[in-house]
Amino acid sequence: MRLLSFLSLSITSIAAFSVEPSISLDKDDVVVFLGGTDMVRAQRSGHLETLLTWNFRNETPKFRDMSWEADTVFGLGTETERWRSGGFRGIKGLGNLETQLSNLKATVIIVQLGKNETFAGIKGLEAFIQASNKLFSRLRGENRKLIVISPTKFERSKNPLYPDLRNRNSDLSHYIKTLRTAALNHDAIFVDLFTDNEEKFTTNGLHITSDKQANFALQIASSLGIERPNGFEGLNDLLASVREKHRLWFDYWRPANWKCLFGDDNRRVFSIGNQKNIPSIRDERDKIPDLIKEAEKNITAVAKGLAKPKIAQQIPLPPPTSALSSEEEMKEFQPAKDFKVNLFASEKLGVENPLTIRWDSEGRMYVACTWTYPHLKPGEIPNDKIILLTDTNGDGQADHSTIFADGLNIPTGLETANGGVYVGQSTDLLFLRDLDGDGVADERKVILSGFGTGDSHQAMNSFTWSPDGELFFCQGDGIESRVETPWGISSLYQAGVYRLRPGRLELHGLLDDFMGPGNPWGVVFDNWGQSLVVDGAGGITYLTPASIPAKRRLRLDRIGNPGGYCGVEMINGRNMPKSMRGQFVINDFKSNTVKRFSLQPNGSGFKLEWEDAILKSNHRKFRPVDIRIGPDGAMYIADFYNNVICHQDDYFRDPTRDLHHGRIWRVTYNKNPIVPKPKFSNSSTSQLFNMLSAPERWTRQQAKFELNKRKGKKVRQITENWASQINKDDPHHDRNLFEALALCAIAEAPSHKLLKQVINLKNHRARAFATRILGRWQDRLPNTNKLLAQAANDPHPLVRLEAILACGQIPKAKVIQFAAQAVTRHSRDKWIDYAFTQAVRHQELNWMDGLTDGTLDFEDDTSSMLAVLEKGGSKKILSQLLNLAKSNSINDKGLPGIFRGIASLGGQNEIKRIFEPSFHSSLASQTAAWAALINSQSYKKPEGDTRVILESALTGTNESIRVQSLGLIAKWKISELKDSTSTLAFEQTASDSTRLAAVRTLGKLEGVNTKKLIKLVNSKESKVLKIAGLESLARLNLAEAAKLGANMIAKGQPEDKVLYIFLNRESGSKALMEALAKINLNKTSAAKTLTKLQSIGSSDANLMNYLSKVAGIKNTAPIYSPEYVSNLAKIATKGDARNGKLIFSIAGCIACHKINSSSNNGIPFIGPDLETIGNTLSTERIIEEVIWPNRHVKEGYNLLQVTTNGGDVYQGYEQRSRERHIMLRPISEAQTITIPQEQIREQSQLGSAMPTGLTANLSKKNLADLIHYLSEKGQN
Repeated sequence: MRLLSFLSLSITSIAAFSVEPSISLDKDDVVVFLGGTDMVRAQRSGHLETLLTWNFRNETPKFRDMSWEADTVFGLGTETERWRSGGFRGIKGLGNLETQLSNLKATVIIVQLGKNETFAGIKGLEAFIQASNKLFSRLRGENRKLIVISPTKFERSKNPLYPDLRNRNSDLSHYIKTLRTAALNHDAIFVDLFTDNEEKFTTNGLHITSDKQANFALQIASSLGIERPNGFEGLNDLLASVREKHRLWFDYWRPANWKCLFGDDNRRVFSIGNQKNIPSIRDERDKIPDLIKEAEKNITAVAKGLAKPKIAQQIPLPPPTSALSSEEEMKEFQPAKDFKVNLFASEKLGVENPLTIRWDSEGRMYVACTWTYPHLKPGEIPNDKIILLTDTNGDGQADHSTIFADGLNIPTGLETANGGVYVGQSTDLLFLRDLDGDGVADERKVILSGFGTGDSHQAMNSFTWSPDGELFFCQGDGIESRVETPWGISSLYQAGVYRLRPGRLELHGLLDDFMGPGNPWGVVFDNWGQSLVVDGAGGITYLTPASIPAKRRLRLDRIGNPGGYCGVEMINGRNMPKSMRGQFVINDFKSNTVKRFSLQPNGSGFKLEWEDAILKSNHRKFRPVDIRIGPDGAMYIADFYNNVICHQDDYFRDPTRDLHHGRIWRVTYNKNPIVPKPKFSNSSTSQLFNMLSAPERWTRQQAKFELNKRKGKKVRQITENWASQINKDDPHHDRNLFEALALCAIAEAPSHKLLKQVINLKNHRARAFATRILGRWQDRLPNTNKLLAQAANDPHPLVRLEAILACGQIPKAKVIQFAAQAVTRHSRDKWIDYAFTQAVRHQELNWMDGLTDGTLDFEDDTSSMLAVLEKGGSKKILSQLLNLAKSNSINDKGLPGIFRGIASLGGQNEIKRIFEPSFHSSLASQTAAWAALINSQSYKKPEGDTRVILESALTGTNESIRVQSLGLIAKWKISELKDSTSTLAFEQTASDSTRLAAVRTLGKLEGVNTKKLIKLVNSKESKVLKIAGLESLARLNLAEAAKLGANMIAKGQPEDKVLYIFLNRESGSKALMEALAKINLNKTSAAKTLTKLQSIGSSDANLMNYLSKVAGIKNTAPIYSPEYVSNLAKIATKGDARNGKLIFSIAGCIACHKINSSSNNGIPFIGPDLETIGNTLSTERIIEEVIWPNRHVKEGYNLLQVTTNGGDVYQGYEQRSRERHIMLRPISEAQTITIPQEQIREQSQLGSAMPTGLTANLSKKNLADLIHYLSEKGQN
């Protein structure tokens, strides 16, 4: 036996840790750890593994950590994380849990779960019992031995604002009893760390702190019969060796950039390398197992006292690449009129590859710098730094620098407050503090962990304080975060924005599942707290409407066009021009520009207007990635200074990547003086309150932080006193009250007095902010419903929007009625609609329970009830919807929403009821019901004889019912009515709408005689009717339809709709090509059709090759070779950009690509935006993408083809989400379509929508001119 003694164990007394049964591992056992955050941190600390290693040093077991933050018995991150079990579209992943354990040759499992699950309360216990038994059965497979460790107790946090988790211990005791039973049932050891254990392990009430890891490990070891009376005395070397091995294992098993290894970026340059001996991320990852083996050899030797720890050394950076001096780079700047640029700091002060900048209350700048990006080298210990810069003489240039913190791993998030620095890096949110004032962090705490690292340029980034002290930050679509907090698990899937309330450690995921920007890199607030989020590729989005942490996916529109945006700031303060204050500056790193825009009120939202840029540069390496107004009122810009800016589109270890340079630029307005830096620590309380009126937002924010730090529990009282003394005639009256309320929010000190005061101000922006705070404080203030109802019925839409958002976050049934009143009693716009939909869906369980138990009673407010029920998505509301539909209380305008809900949620019985005419008391009701059935995603056909009802409708006198009956005949494929349908289709006296619906319906039915359809297509009927006839014929007799389509093309009619008919049918393009071959298509028609195919983004290579051959157009690309690319690049340097622009248009490129802002006419483009391509890609890469488009397919532009069971073919860009159905944006269309999973027969990736060979017919000169033109795009 590999395990000599595994006996079921239950510890009932901490004093009895030294028990007789003990474990004994055999030679080369493999022990796997599973669990949530406590196990993750225990493995990182290494204490438990060190004790096991020391005790079994002669057996040399191996240890493998598979724990993951927020793991539960319902799902383990190693299995559920996207692309781990199976890679993207057939790429091999790690396999399921059993496969992973088998591949590791696991013999022993140590698992700790149960704490996260307890947040569900007693009602979740039954599901926990079933899931834990199922999981333990899986873990015991292949005769593996199992040790189940109970959670420790919930504790009271040292922070009184956190929930008192001790109240959950009663529930936890039931969960632990269940764990004990499940362990016994699976012949597992059970270690009880809960019962009678009085050890205090936590500070937040939930997680074991770093200074308690040793005790935690010793308790577990003692429970297993391993005694260490002297604790870890003499084990320091072994502990260091274990930690080193674990670091290597973590980088292999849970590496950053998983998206590029096994995800949807696995075929990018970054992932596959090239022919120039530049490694890929896969190549480097494959080197780590050998490093782990060496580390384990070292562990064995150290455990036996034969060696010292071997810790990896820092890997030297490659030599510097060529760079302009800061003086030379400054000459390339083109600042706006009356603005001046000076260098604040550069690599000379240690600023290299700066990512983000912030200031502390002393006016010192912190700069996060990275040398690790985009990925750790094999075995490398990350050593990114935060540089602390000081301008000691106030001349606008830093003259002193200190390394505040090192050993970081791509710190993309940075903010200061509460006497320290918040840092986001890898999986962790850290808090660093300098305790002795020497400018170096002495204390480093993990505040939260579990943030995703699936793509290192999309990890948590862009930390920003809201006016009321919430920390906002972003993550991109390659990231999945699951974070344990004292309030439960907070998750954010794919791209979104996190909102953290540090005082209570509440963490909310906004825009979950890619509802908004795909790669957000910046959040900004206006002067009154309204927020925007900017995207590295997808534009600018009004964030406020997405303030509800909803999980039901609903896309949020953007208000600003796409660009390469990274970092955004509101222009404010006395140094900036008065005309620009309140506007925004935004970095467009692709075009080497700091752009500017303004917002104009538009309903409950805003309209964005672009203004002249603040700063441009002719230097390609100028890469503005962060921007902030500093303490002196000047504008500061972090310049990443690099020609390589996106790791997936560049080689993994691109030798031209600059790792040695970086600049911080300072921009001032010549006509206004610099602002004196305020001194907060030396200011009196009265002076700090006066600073709340300062024009500089940084000053106001720092004053609030200082007041909170200084006054603590007294904040509410002193703030109310100050507010009561504000003169009503003070021009800053409303602003001061706004800041007073924000201060109380920062301090988490609810003030009903201030809230009531601000919510009744004349300034609607202040009222909107107060409404937001009302929602935040509702659990700590009594009788808030009256104020909430007042806000929901406020005359200004922005206040009503905030009221809806507040209702969507208050877990009480009654408040949903206030949200409904905001949309039923007042005007609404798309932002209000968005917020209301999410509010209803997010609070559905609460208001449904309220309807059931009577705590929510709409009384006579039928319109509000109807609005809520229409947006709800639970089957529980079906009975209410049916009752409403049957009643006479709903007017005609309200009926469609009711029936849409029933059609979407209902089963066979409900669909049958609303289909039958007897259900309806009016024609409007039946019309609304049948329309809902036609448009629903469900293809369920009612039971019974539908034919009789539909045939009656066909022969009836009502036109709209007749047309709808045809829609239902088509959807449900009722072929028995083909003759009646055919009669209507070809009856000359029938109306146009009836005939068109009937012709389209024929294509969905079996046994239709196609002769009349053929005659129709050849007739002189309307074009719309003929196209519909051809489409139906293609479904019934593809070959015959192809003949007719070929004849249309031969006559010079290659309309989009004709081509789409065959492209969108399985084997359609093949049938069309064969038909064209039989009619001897002429060159002119072939060329015209080829151009049309290219313009609609067709990816059918065979059809395009045939047409090219007939037209005599060359379409074969040359064989790829680096030499060809290099030679063409040299020729292109001397090309003619004006002719290249003409070629771009003549060659049809302009039909698929946006090339400048003026070409953005609101129609989505088939291919990527090329407006700044010359600044983001090298000339060589541009050549490769133009001539061989499938060598590098840009993220988001990999064409997906879906074939349905009925033979329909859809091509487009997948809008990925957690929905089981496929969401597809067809090329050149703005709206997405949803294809139900049950309707899909086949799906495949087609690569780029751009056909290979488009440039094959160009002369070498014209091709070089085209390349030259593109290579200049984006350069200022």
